[in-house]
Amino acid sequence: MEPTIKHIDSFSVLGIQTRVKQGSETPDLFAGIWAGFEVHQEYISAVSTRRKYYGINFPTESEDVSSYLAGMAVADDTPASEGLVKRKVPGGAYAIFECPVEGIGECYQGIFTKWLPLANAPFNPTNPVFEEYPEEDSGLPVRIYIPVSKPD
Repeated sequence: MEPTIKHIDSFSVLGIQTRVKQGSETPDLFAGIWAGFEVHQEYISAVSTRRKYYGINFPTESEDVSSYLAGMAVADDTPASEGLVKRKVPGGAYAIFECPVEGIGECYQGIFTKWLPLANAPFNPTNPVFEEYPEEDSGLPVRIYIPVSKPD
């Protein structure tokens, strides 16, 4: 499990946001969040700049709670219509892992229990962890982005 580490530029994402308590992350929880996204998908897709979907875990003031944004990338000046949230994903160094959609949980477990404790690039808790989902039926893997700091 070796990632590609690269610098990404910041980008904006428009979608729906839900607060998620650590330990409550289940497939049903995320299926419900993405079902909520689907209500707005036609509008978001029309203003999107990329044909990919993002699940972004923004840090909050509480260490055991994140704000999960399910959405798509949009231009920075795109307005957020009622019921939607637009947030900026900060640029920076990210370790990028690839896995099949059905292996996301297992991949995260390996990242945080095996790879990260031995990594030369420490975790950067100020930036969000996020997933990039390809277009449906593309056969491409999901990418998991883990924010890292350059080693000293």
